[in-house]
Amino acid sequence: MKELASLCAALGAVVGAEYVISDEGVLAQAATATFATTARVLAVVRPGSREEVREVLRLATQHRVPIYPVSGGKNWGLGSRVPPGDAVLLDLGRMNRILDFDEELATVTLEPGVSFRQLYAFLCEQRSRLFAATTGGSPDGSVVANALERGDGAGPNGDRALHLAALEVVLATGEVVHTGFDRFEGASAARLHRFGVGPALDGLFTQSNLGVVTRATVWLAPLPRFLAAVRFAVREDAALGPLVDAIRRLRLDGTLRSPVGIWNDYRVLSVAERYPFERMLGRTPLSPEVLAEKSAAWGGQRWLGLASVYAGSEQLGQAAVAHLETELGPRVDELGVDAKSGDPVAGEELFPVAEPGFAFLQGVPHEQSLRSMYWRKRTLPPTVPDPDRDGVGLLWLCPLLPLRGEDVVKAVARAERCLLAHGFEPLLALVAHGERSAQLLPMIVYDREVPGADAKALACHDALLAELASLGHHPQRLALPAQDALPLPQDDYGAVLSRLERALDPADVLAPGRYDFRKSWPKAR
Repeated sequence: MKELASLCAALGAVVGAEYVISDEGVLAQAATATFATTARVLAVVRPGSREEVREVLRLATQHRVPIYPVSGGKNWGLGSRVPPGDAVLLDLGRMNRILDFDEELATVTLEPGVSFRQLYAFLCEQRSRLFAATTGGSPDGSVVANALERGDGAGPNGDRALHLAALEVVLATGEVVHTGFDRFEGASAARLHRFGVGPALDGLFTQSNLGVVTRATVWLAPLPRFLAAVRFAVREDAALGPLVDAIRRLRLDGTLRSPVGIWNDYRVLSVAERYPFERMLGRTPLSPEVLAEKSAAWGGQRWLGLASVYAGSEQLGQAAVAHLETELGPRVDELGVDAKSGDPVAGEELFPVAEPGFAFLQGVPHEQSLRSMYWRKRTLPPTVPDPDRDGVGLLWLCPLLPLRGEDVVKAVARAERCLLAHGFEPLLALVAHGERSAQLLPMIVYDREVPGADAKALACHDALLAELASLGHHPQRLALPAQDALPLPQDDYGAVLSRLERALDPADVLAPGRYDFRKSWPKAR
């Protein structure tokens, strides 16, 4: 491909030849996800600054070669680093500087290559009294990229996209945009207010292909002087609806100010151990009898949950816990509260962070949740987990539904039935990340080394997506196979988005096919 060779030579002159990678082994690895994909990574370019990103995009536009930006590349289960179509990978991992930190106003400004692990280490070095909502995914994932994908975490700032400001964005045209007050030199509130004055552009650059974010400010939260980890469980499915309604009331009245997680027995088992192939004589999916045997380890409970109370004083915290116990107690079969108070700093948290639940609540990255991805693998990886490398099969669905018991119960029943019918254990989580809505998070987990497993998993993904859509529950994040699976809009959304795309990326080179919903565009480019 003559244009590609010409582009790579020009890119080498901009970023340095060592940062333009065309090794076939590296490219094959970059084009590998946790499910079957077809797109090729044509080359990898690794810029080190905003100016280099501008020049890379200008050259891609000039040569009309698609380019796909990634940061940490740990988007496992949703697509990893793989583009929707053949493209050059724009790897922002070298841009990993922490540019500004304000302890008093609780902000930190980052480049996209900064990971959760790196940010936590920085806060520890500063002996900061602040923490960032961490992720249930890899500690080496990008803080900025996860927020732009509208990921969530623990703590009062768990809905990450709502706690992001002052984006610096490079467009495919080479133009640079600063959102909010950050567009004014010396603006005192640039990193402190999301919208600024006039039309707010921030939302255009989350879950989009309209620009490359090269800098963003993340709002941090104070480490609580009182923290209660509230664990609860119910034994029967019939109790799930009333439990969800109680959680909604506690979220709405402000007793619970951070996301609440609920996991079914299958999901809990997948974190605790791997699939019992020997006990099941090699058969899948897991039988109800073996599930019952295994779940005896936690009292046979069907649904287990974790909520948290963050407060600035023990008095305030204990009052919230008392109200929570009154509301939840009659609706659960088990309720336990671990509470501590003190004056924590990063690295010296209230609870020991060796326990993954406590680590998560206090902003400490950990890898415990990654264990469930290896549920169907017969062996664990010998080194740091890397599902792409290790042949892990994983597909996420992220439907959003009302935080209402009736809706949750119906969606759970549909999801469990569909997953089991396709031969997969229904590994389900429900995360009440807001006051009014929740994400149902089904995992399709398998071993990619088993012949035919990829096709079976993708068929299950598509069927489950359709099942949940029939209830009105559409995904809040899209895996690569779902990029064109949403229903047609009932308005002019597609036409307006198409005009925006053409204005900001006239050559159509920036991540084409990513959240651009082309089937709803009025006509092809």
